[in-house]
Amino acid sequence: MKKQVIGYATSILILTIVFSAIQPTEAVTYSGHDGSVSEYLEKVTVKPYQNKKDYWVYIIKACATDHALGVSGVILKSDTEKIVLGVNKSIKKGDCSHYGAVMKAKDGRSLGAELIHKHESVEKQIQIIKDIKNASSSQKKIMMQEYMKIYMMTGFLPRM
Repeated sequence: MKKQVIGYATSILILTIVFSAIQPTEAVTYSGHDGSVSEYLEKVTVKPYQNKKDYWVYIIKACATDHALGVSGVILKSDTEKIVLGVNKSIKKGDCSHYGAVMKAKDGRSLGAELIHKHESVEKQIQIIKDIKNASSSQKKIMMQEYMKIYMMTGFLPRM
């Protein structure tokens, strides 16, 4: 319960900081599904960041339209940068959740996003566990780093 309250407070603080640094006169705001993101994602805000060349405020909305969504992460991408947000959240049917960042991009139209569903993350962890037995030591190190990254996003530790 404390973690949820701290998480909500942190999210509100981050969004407040992001919105306070935006110049409305330079805004290019999207609303609705514009086709550049997936079925469950839509762009909410794409604005140039105040007094910073090639930086954009990018906020997306993930909505569970036809069923609940288990989201372990959100990937925000641009033509120059990729940010992976560890989310570990279940979105109830009919609800939405907002995610965003200040990102470097040469063009605001290049900003896109992708959801990492929980079931995909768990399947990837299970596959790593199966494949690690036959891997070389350097491959094992890379696989364990990937496994731990997924574990940090989901908090789930599958056992075989």
